[in-house]
Amino acid sequence: MMDHQFILVDFLVKHFSGTLSQADMQALQKVFEDDPTLREQWERYTSQGLSSSDAQFWDRLDLDQARTKILHYASAKPVKRPLQIGNMRQLMIYAGLAASLLIFLGVAWFLNATPQDKQIVADHFYRYNNDVLPGGQKATLTLSDGKTVALSEQPTIVQETHGEQLQIIDGQLHYKPSSGQTELANLKNTLKVPESGFYRMVLPDGTKVWINSASELSYPLAFGKYTRNVELRGEAYFEVAHEKNRPFIVSTIHGDIKVLGTAFNLTAYSNATSNVTLVNGSIQLTNKNKTSKQIVPGQKVEFDGSAMRVSQANIEKETAWQHGYFYFEHDQVQDIMEQLARWYDIQVIYKGPISKKKFGGSMSRSVSLAEALELIKRGAGLEFEIDGKTVTVKNKN
Repeated sequence: MMDHQFILVDFLVKHFSGTLSQADMQALQKVFEDDPTLREQWERYTSQGLSSSDAQFWDRLDLDQARTKILHYASAKPVKRPLQIGNMRQLMIYAGLAASLLIFLGVAWFLNATPQDKQIVADHFYRYNNDVLPGGQKATLTLSDGKTVALSEQPTIVQETHGEQLQIIDGQLHYKPSSGQTELANLKNTLKVPESGFYRMVLPDGTKVWINSASELSYPLAFGKYTRNVELRGEAYFEVAHEKNRPFIVSTIHGDIKVLGTAFNLTAYSNATSNVTLVNGSIQLTNKNKTSKQIVPGQKVEFDGSAMRVSQANIEKETAWQHGYFYFEHDQVQDIMEQLARWYDIQVIYKGPISKKKFGGSMSRSVSLAEALELIKRGAGLEFEIDGKTVTVKNKN
């Protein structure tokens, strides 16, 4: 009977989403022959019609996930009363079904009424409660008129009120400003990359920018006559188009970076000391105390509002995220987990004292969270637990 009920749910989903085939109908008739009571349930349910919101529910129902969770729920805790699904109109939809089928549909609706995080998947290899998929190319763009546009890799064109055209080509956002540069220089857009995301764009002057997870870049729709100013909160890699008479200036919470044409990586999250690594060209860094420092390629400057510390940089480490991998060198577990937290959009909890030992190595950013943790734990003497998007870190012994 349970198998037939699940099959009936499948056919109901297909019926209401318009995907019920002739072969499905033949299989359904066989089900009715085996259990005539299901025909009555089918006819009673399908005769009630369907609202647009109900159609969206059936269209997005994840049957595999619902079945797994329903079976787990049924074996772990017998159902003694109807589920509190919080919406009587939706509950009435199920009134024509037998009580047992109502339980299964009610649980399925409950599971899908709350948006499911598509990053959370089953773990088939490492015996964690679940796995988490890596981040990808995604962002939101707030236009100068306040409109918000979701961005992905898909080609698209956005026309703003003031005439400029935005195009996504080869997974990269491009700007084609219209005439009226003076007016556009006073209008700003903000590109916001969430946790578990990154994005690439080309600014109006041809400057290329890679924006890392949990970062925001604000910039005018066209640069001014004398300077090219942008604001960064987070991490980005810049390849600045050279213009001798119009310097490019990046403002951060701790100071400004001024360049003419160069490539550099800048990390300026609000909860940590900022740092900039120069790949080529030249940089003038001015902190909030108006202290300035110039560095040469291969150098790194850590800075806050009052101090600047110059050191030799490991270019590969500082720019690894831009090329699609993690690079660790003399990093503590907490530093490593901070990077993973932004990329997989997870919360990290430490249980007990954690070793201050430092580690090195590299791995692709395309691996799942479980695989990343397995690679780390091999030499770290640690144990990890994954529960949804919460990771607990503890010593092995």
